[in-house]
Amino acid sequence: MKVHGSESRKDWEPGVGCERHGTHGASGLGDPVDCAFNHPGVWPGSLEAGMLSALTGRLNDARHVFSKRPEQMTQITLQEPTRFPYGPFKFKTQVPRDHRYIVHSSTDLKNWIPLSTGTSRGEPFEFVDSEAPKFGCRFYRMTAGESVSVNIIGYASRTLVPGFCMIANPLRSPSPTVSQLFRGWPDGTRASRFDIATMRLSENVLKNGAWTNPNDRLSPGEGALFFNPTSDYKGFSFVGEVKLSDLSLPIPAGFSIRSSMVPQPGALCDDLKFPISNGDVVHVFDPDRQDYMIHPFENGKWTSGQPVLGVCESFWIAKDKPGNWLRQIGTSG
Repeated sequence: MKVHGSESRKDWEPGVGCERHGTHGASGLGDPVDCAFNHPGVWPGSLEAGMLSALTGRLNDARHVFSKRPEQMTQITLQEPTRFPYGPFKFKTQVPRDHRYIVHSSTDLKNWIPLSTGTSRGEPFEFVDSEAPKFGCRFYRMTAGESVSVNIIGYASRTLVPGFCMIANPLRSPSPTVSQLFRGWPDGTRASRFDIATMRLSENVLKNGAWTNPNDRLSPGEGALFFNPTSDYKGFSFVGEVKLSDLSLPIPAGFSIRSSMVPQPGALCDDLKFPISNGDVVHVFDPDRQDYMIHPFENGKWTSGQPVLGVCESFWIAKDKPGNWLRQIGTSG
């Protein structure tokens, strides 16, 4: 069968016809190599050297594209989140050289907005958000092409009133101990956690610059009764990484202190997906009144309204039967 009007590659010129393709253009679809790909039965038994060279070049190009390992494309990790005393927030990261990146921010982990863009030089760099003081909580992720950072970091702030309040640390950090979380607080500060085994509040007080139990930890999902011994309303921020993927927090029968594993405010069940059941009673502390508000759940409904919680707020739960508090969250929102 004669193709392109000649059996010799050297005789082929743009504009000469193919039996199946018709007239070829100068490039792109319709050249002899494309015909070899699209109509393998059309060509004679062997390709001459020029055709074979062109075909091999295309296969090598394809092999180069598809042989890239996923980790060579773009993998971004946000590191060393820091909140400055005067408000700005910073973190460090690294993006492969010449990759265009976008820093996104969110206050609810649902709606993300582009905050900054740039092209990486391939070296580690710092990003500083000078607008952070305008927000009570803010979270950050980064994208480069179709890749999204493997983690989300940020801060969550709360005003700690004089006297008692129920606090929670909604972010994962390398050392979530009371001695690290509450550095700089004055003597008389208290952070009491509830021991489920003994059914008692632990006594953890700051005296002479040292905590009674300095290694007591406050991790996402937990909580503590906190006492501010001053007459000042003190701003405070938790800083760290948002827990991702499928989250599960066991809720034992009886009393315990719990908090949302995800730094979001909202109605306890409707928004935060707490596993409520008949006979459960939720106790939320009102820091302004310095008293508890009680929310029983009976006959499939709240008898005194569904409790609404803020970020960094824990609560008491008296649960009739054990359960698991399940949440799901990822970097894509």
